[in-house]
Amino acid sequence: MKRPRARWWMTAVGLLWAAALLGAATSRTDLDQKWRKDLQGLLREDVRRMADPAWEGRGPGTKGQEQAAEYLAGRMRGFGLEPGGEDGAFFQPIEVTTGVEVGVPGGLEVRGRRFAVGEDFQPIGFSTNGTLKAPVVFAGYGITAPAFDYDDYAGLDVRDKLVLVLTQEPGEMDSTSRFDGSVNTPHAELRTKAINAREHGALGMLVVNGPRHHAGEPLRKPRADGAGYMTSGLLAAQLSEKAAQALLPPGATLASLQEAIDSRGRPHSIALPESAIVTVTLKRTKAVIRNVVGWIPGRDTTRTLVVGAHYDHLGYGGESSLAPNERVPHVGADDNASGVAAMMEVASRAGRHAKAGRRPLHNLVFCAYTGEEMGLVGSGHFVDQPTRPLESIEAMLNMDMVGRLRDNRLMVMGTGTATEFADFVPRVNQATEKFDLKTSSDGFGPSDHSSFYKRKVPVLMLFTGAHADYHRPSDTWDKVNYEGLSKVARFAAALIDSLDARPKPTYVRAQADSSMGRIAGGGGYGAYLGTIPDYLKTEGGVLLSGVRNGSPAEKAGLRGGDVIVKFDGVRIDNIYDYTFALRSRKPGQEVRITVHRGGADVDVVALLGRRP
Repeated sequence: MKRPRARWWMTAVGLLWAAALLGAATSRTDLDQKWRKDLQGLLREDVRRMADPAWEGRGPGTKGQEQAAEYLAGRMRGFGLEPGGEDGAFFQPIEVTTGVEVGVPGGLEVRGRRFAVGEDFQPIGFSTNGTLKAPVVFAGYGITAPAFDYDDYAGLDVRDKLVLVLTQEPGEMDSTSRFDGSVNTPHAELRTKAINAREHGALGMLVVNGPRHHAGEPLRKPRADGAGYMTSGLLAAQLSEKAAQALLPPGATLASLQEAIDSRGRPHSIALPESAIVTVTLKRTKAVIRNVVGWIPGRDTTRTLVVGAHYDHLGYGGESSLAPNERVPHVGADDNASGVAAMMEVASRAGRHAKAGRRPLHNLVFCAYTGEEMGLVGSGHFVDQPTRPLESIEAMLNMDMVGRLRDNRLMVMGTGTATEFADFVPRVNQATEKFDLKTSSDGFGPSDHSSFYKRKVPVLMLFTGAHADYHRPSDTWDKVNYEGLSKVARFAAALIDSLDARPKPTYVRAQADSSMGRIAGGGGYGAYLGTIPDYLKTEGGVLLSGVRNGSPAEKAGLRGGDVIVKFDGVRIDNIYDYTFALRSRKPGQEVRITVHRGGADVDVVALLGRRP
């Protein structure tokens, strides 16, 4: 009697278990089907909201960026995510310097004639503060460009003096110019001119618009939108033509000096008869910006996967804008409302599953980073002060500019950062969306995954390519390919599902990939060294997070933790000094670099390479 009853009981349990399994599978499928059905509309709504001009281009320190942060936290809360920031909140605050404001005193004085701050005098945002009385030298366009066989400082003594320089380059709008004539080179950048003046010994730089093409243009106040707060090491200000004319000898005009250079294509620098007194007072403005972090605890809370995308953009423009004269919201629909929207939908799907009782094996941390456009500030802060133990993070998936899918072509970077990724990524792709994949092994690149990779976390980064609207106000929500963005979000979810089910990926140091620049749509200028600067350190030298595998920097003996303070004779205080020094040297040139290492100065010699 017992055995039949036992068989009946076992059969009943088996049937119930099978029914439960069938119900769970059906329920999971139903959840995913509903998510996929809603996906395109949800992505469109997120991108449209974040790229609304009322949110001020999500610039650091703006009310618009605060609104975006609150919106994302609200969405995470709605998905059922737990707060993953500090003090039980969804936020991780970071104090940053966002710009400058003009203070008092300030102005220019020539022969007792005073030009106050306003129409005739405006400090430049990267100026130091102070007062300087010194002789003035007209240094043409303020350019030293060996590659163009041109040097405004040749034979000119500017040590301990003020230099007066023109904006732009020789031969502007002239197709026969030794420079481009239509598109400026980096030599036309004011900061480049300031560092060049400083390296020639000048104590101050006065800038005036060249009257041939820019007569009467108003002076701009120092930008307060996140750019220009690292000092150049000298006093710097813009002058009106009227104020600059007061420095010239009788009979000379700015137009005649500019004509002398442009007509011959050669420098025409001269010492001026006047001395001047320049006073600049600038106040650095601060703001608190916030990462937005939510998470779903895994069944094994010792293991973590991070999914991230940056939600900040350029605000009203600034130095990183490719439309620098347009002070309007740069709404950044593709860069990177698209990546954030895709990341949020991966979170939404995981939240639906968790609510249905199917928690992931790993902790899933979803992070919308701030300050990416300022130099990976948010992700750098996250890995420095992780809200989950850094050693528990097994992989990081980043999405940046994934809204312009064309010809089904998706770039995946970081496939060389774990032993398993080169096979794993194509297999997931073939089982799901079947993109035409373009891959790069490199774990470093111009986005937040770099912050994790430098801490030896395997990374993957999805990207659909650069376009003509990049870093311009025209990067608007209506230009996003929402069907393509849906595919990217589904692929990201599939990658996370697969990573969640796998053993820990094996970190490897990936070979530097010269195709990265071309994939990203960027271009190289000047020589190549292969360093990875840490952008959180803004003064006192350039701190290296690491160096690229096989790069000239590695061969020279540079390493993470070094602080570069001198580069081939150029004093290095910040990243701008370093960029200037590297740009002004040629591939194949040997340079001596001084770094602070372990409390001492160490010199290394590097043979510069050619930039990808």
